[in-house]
Amino acid sequence: MTTEAIDLVDLEIFTRALENVANEMGTVMIRASGSPVIAEAVDFSTFILDGDGALLAFGGYIAFHAGPARQAVRHVLSVIDESEIRPGDVFICNDPHTTGNAHQPDVGVIKPTFHEGRRVAWAWAEAHTYDVGGMAPGGFAPMATETYGEGLRLPGVKIVSEGRPLEDVWRLIESNVRVPTMVLNDVRCMIAACNRGEQRVLELIERWGSYRFADYAAASMDIAERAVRDRVATLPDGSWTAEDYAEHNGHANELFRVRCAATVQGDQLTLDFSGSAAQTEGFINCSLATTVGMAITPLVMTLAPDLPINEGTFRAVEVIAQSGTICNPQMPAPTSSGHMETGLRVLKVVQRLLADLQLQSSEAYVRGHVMAPWHDCWPGAVMYAPLETGELVPFLDMHGGTAGGGAQPIADGMDCAASLCQLQNSVPDIEINEFQFPILYLWRRLSLGSGGAGRHRGGQGVDLGWTPWRTPGGVGHFFLSCWQVPSPGTDGGYPGSTSRFAVRQGGGADRLLQAGSVPDRAAALDGELVELQAKHFGFPLAPGDVVTMRSGGGGGLGDPLERDPDAVARDARDGAIDRDAARGAYGVVLDEGGEVDRGATDALRERVREERRAWPGGARVSGAGERIASLGGWCQPREGVDLVEHADPETGRLLKVEPRVSDGGS
Repeated sequence: MTTEAIDLVDLEIFTRALENVANEMGTVMIRASGSPVIAEAVDFSTFILDGDGALLAFGGYIAFHAGPARQAVRHVLSVIDESEIRPGDVFICNDPHTTGNAHQPDVGVIKPTFHEGRRVAWAWAEAHTYDVGGMAPGGFAPMATETYGEGLRLPGVKIVSEGRPLEDVWRLIESNVRVPTMVLNDVRCMIAACNRGEQRVLELIERWGSYRFADYAAASMDIAERAVRDRVATLPDGSWTAEDYAEHNGHANELFRVRCAATVQGDQLTLDFSGSAAQTEGFINCSLATTVGMAITPLVMTLAPDLPINEGTFRAVEVIAQSGTICNPQMPAPTSSGHMETGLRVLKVVQRLLADLQLQSSEAYVRGHVMAPWHDCWPGAVMYAPLETGELVPFLDMHGGTAGGGAQPIADGMDCAASLCQLQNSVPDIEINEFQFPILYLWRRLSLGSGGAGRHRGGQGVDLGWTPWRTPGGVGHFFLSCWQVPSPGTDGGYPGSTSRFAVRQGGGADRLLQAGSVPDRAAALDGELVELQAKHFGFPLAPGDVVTMRSGGGGGLGDPLERDPDAVARDARDGAIDRDAARGAYGVVLDEGGEVDRGATDALRERVREERRAWPGGARVSGAGERIASLGGWCQPREGVDLVEHADPETGRLLKVEPRVSDGGS
């Protein structure tokens, strides 16, 4: 059946029905899991694929997992004989080097669906689990030098055979993880989700018929490919290159280049990551399947946000990643934070390139959906400490999903937006975490001033503090990116702030609480403030110590001098920026009552534009730490990281502000 012969209304109903199946799988996971990672932070994904592993439907949770989902099914099909794949089977996978998972703690299960003896689909459910064994509690191993130390690897192993659990495999997992009850319950909730996916797909086949189901699935992919190509065709032909940097591989505080060349030729888009840094001995390497998923994510979010995500989307774009690089590592490279380090840099550099291209599109819809880069850093903290019962447990604080979103042409960026790939990210419920783990939160508020300045400013991150509670203490493991290199803005917008962790040793939070005082900021604590590097393993945490985190902000969009002065005054009244930032970043002068002084503002803005016109070559270089701090944000300065500001020499309008790493990186 040709696409032209299919009723497009029927096809839309069919496509949405498949998406509903994948979404319902996610609902099952939320209701069946007892893990805050799944039920509270929504750190999981669900997909439906056809019998050969082509993506049919996305559950709307974490977009980049489409890459690992496709790879997992294809790996199983390549290594397991067809006769050994039967109705009722379930396979478990978490291996970045074979099934393409983002890292070992991201455990996925896949289940084939059969109709009248023929395999017609696969269901995939994946979630971050609290532990996978290995040298690091929680599965993030900054000290690992090879993947063998990062935890148990499951390369598409059958865990259920024709509906019967294979107890040997379950016992193997149980004996290799630190919290087996929680992990195995998560695996069961994934299997339940896949069971529901199988049930609903079979109901659709009964409704539409098996051949019509296959025809409509193929047509949905073809139309998605055609629609994406039509959007690509509105972009200017040519090749553009951009770079970003993964920071600190767990062993060395160095920068590791992620380089992308975006080439548009007619309706073909190629994203080439050749020239990225060689794979490292640290845990920042990103699996190829995850690189592909991350590269596609900005495209479906800004270039084609109204289109379904399926195999047709992937066919419209060629992604090239050179073997042996941090974007396509080979055994035995460690990968346990690769998706949050190199992977999010892949996403960010593609988003940056797409923003520049979309601004030049011939179609108003495409130009109108430009977005500045999000902060796209996931600050992670794990504490390994005993409960009151004495049982040692790893606690992963899921507030990493609180960084700011990028600004848009019609609005400021979202606060606490997490990463662009997390469509249904949720901030964890504090009480649930405190109930299950030996910690107590002291404060959680917006990190004011962290969003990048612009005509529309970037979203803001979070300022957070917690302390070990009802425990003799333990050790902390900390890891983040965007610690030194901030997220850039777009079309003249400034970068957002960076992220950081610190520990107030001897803070005395326990003593203050016993005395009836609740410390609500770091300045209210005693002790020494220890600023942590981007990766730190085994930091001792004692009762009364306080872990503090600031997640960074998203990039701004447009020249800050073009922001409505009344909006700047409102930001100052709300505390989103201070008076110095209003004047220094936005050129807005406020009177004693906080109202805009129109005459002084107009004069100051014109004076700033005149200064820009005098910049040699229309550009100047300023220090990153000093400049971002002046905007009201927080930045960990690094020698060699500058901001380059480009202005139109005729109008004085700011055109581009971008981080520049003058010492190059690896």
